[in-house]
Amino acid sequence: SSGAAWVPPPPGPQWKGRREQAVHLSAAIAGLWAGAEGPLLPEQPAVAAGRKALRITEGLPQRPRSPGIDSAKNKFFGRVRQGIYKFLQMGPGIEKGDVQDPVVQEFFAKSIVKQVGGKRVEICELSDCVTKEKRTSRWLDFKAASALLASAFRYSASDVPWNSPQVKTIERFAENVEEMQEAIGKGDVPNMQQLYRAARQELAEFVLLVELEPLDSEDYTHEWDTAPQVWCQGQFCTS
Repeated sequence: SSGAAWVPPPPGPQWKGRREQAVHLSAAIAGLWAGAEGPLLPEQPAVAAGRKALRITEGLPQRPRSPGIDSAKNKFFGRVRQGIYKFLQMGPGIEKGDVQDPVVQEFFAKSIVKQVGGKRVEICELSDCVTKEKRTSRWLDFKAASALLASAFRYSASDVPWNSPQVKTIERFAENVEEMQEAIGKGDVPNMQQLYRAARQELAEFVLLVELEPLDSEDYTHEWDTAPQVWCQGQFCTS
């Protein structure tokens, strides 16, 4: 995509409560797939996802916050928002059943250079002391960042990350996307479309559990800076 990446301003004094966000989603989510499948009825899965998120998040704003949550948001929000943006961009191609859509292919292609190859490594006495190029895809980066963000949302030392609703939700999302990637490779259009819709419903639930905006937010209409955000006050800086 062209244009400069969006860099978020420093966070305000208080993020919206997760219950408030869940109420927002439960009201708005019914229209998310209206363009693809017609108006959603109250009993359909997308609405159920919003109601489920509301039940899960009810009461959570009153719990003490761990400092690690804000640190994780600064480190991973850019990467997760960029991943959501690119995931949602696949929607039109998926709806058309185009497995060769450039946006769909780009999401899974290992086109992101994590480490440039051929650079001399300092303090190395071996003959082959140069870096090797390392690449990843937008999907793999999104998968890693969202998992790390989910596990960081702990409200006490007794919280077990793998039992938390946000970790379980993002794991289900990842499983759907991995299966969708396989369906794309096989040209299995119906399965690809079904898995994308299931993944989107899990993602709609996940964003509320980690204090991100609902999927219909303008947050996911543009590129994001994926570098960790560092906030400084005087000589003290934190990420």
